[in-house]
Amino acid sequence: MTPAPERPAVLLEMCVDSVDAAVAAEAGGADRVELCANLLEGGTTPSPGTMALACERLGIPVNVIVRPRGGDFLYTDAEFEVMRRDVL
Repeated sequence: MTPAPERPAVLLEMCVDSVDAAVAAEAGGADRVELCANLLEGGTTPSPGTMALACERLGIPVNVIVRPRGGDFLYTDAEFEVMRRDVL
């Protein structure tokens, strides 16, 4: 009988909207966090200060949402330019 293949590890990613929530997620066992602002709007790009402090305080990967506004995911050319500049 052939042994069953190993299952890939399941990673726990928590969506958070503050540095305090990110620290709590790590303390609670999260493998990584998705950092955003305005969760009630579906998540938008957090401030540079929030991103920097979260990265300083966490020992797990921090993924940052890049989204200029809530609502749908259909963006104008200007919104795409805003997102491009947010990444740079």
